[in-house]
Amino acid sequence: MTSLDIAAARADRTAASKGDPDAFEAAVRPHYPNLVRRLVLVLGDERDAEDIAQDAYLKAFRSWDRFDGADVRAWLYTIALRLAFNHLRGRRRWLAAIGRVEPRPWTDMTDPDLWAALGTLDVRTRSALLLNIVDGYTQAEIARMLAVPEGTVASWISRGRAALRRELDPDR
Repeated sequence: MTSLDIAAARADRTAASKGDPDAFEAAVRPHYPNLVRRLVLVLGDERDAEDIAQDAYLKAFRSWDRFDGADVRAWLYTIALRLAFNHLRGRRRWLAAIGRVEPRPWTDMTDPDLWAALGTLDVRTRSALLLNIVDGYTQAEIARMLAVPEGTVASWISRGRAALRRELDPDR
């Protein structure tokens, strides 16, 4: 994020706190499609991902006056991932309570081997790996987003890469 981006985010936040509802929308709207894609990878269900994304946007709107203006995307992803993890825990508890198994996750068949390999990773490892590789966040940024030590993120990413290598190239 450049200093111009940071200045624009701060200006948007100031405008929003002064009652300009368009400022919040302008700051967060560009991030919605990518956020939903990431949540689909975490949750395995497109409808759940859209619901969580909408909940994250509502939560972000309600706390917009407390946002520091540093990185809107990271802030939104943090909110959304925490909501997604809570949703997964609740879904597992509910399914266990009624004696059902986890439903089969949605997948994009453009690369079924990659999707299958990603599906073998636990949700936090998969999230850390995707935030690092796809979205370009550093391990320190991911650690702040997921509220875990940086070393934990490093091990998740390392284990995730190794697991993907094994799954995608078993002869290696």
